[in-house]
Amino acid sequence: MVSVLVVYDSRTGNTEKAAFLIAEGVRSVKGVDCVVKRVEEVKLDDLLSADGIIIGSPTYYGGMSAKVKDLIDRSVAIHG
Repeated sequence: MVSVLVVYDSRTGNTEKAAFLIAEGVRSVKGVDCVVKRVEEVKLDDLLSADGIIIGSPTYYGGMSAKVKDLIDRSVAIHG
């Protein structure tokens, strides 16, 4: 089975709603499993075990949230 990880950060709840709607669509595909996690809950092993990763973030002054940026920065350690 293919696994997809949806990671999100949400301040007002809008990105969280979008993350769960995206996960619902992903789960509708036969043979695909989807896990949704807040960015604070994600460990680097979660990224390694996923076949696909979808990241949702609110935007602040045209950029991603600090929590999402931190996850991406930490993921450099596991990048092949």
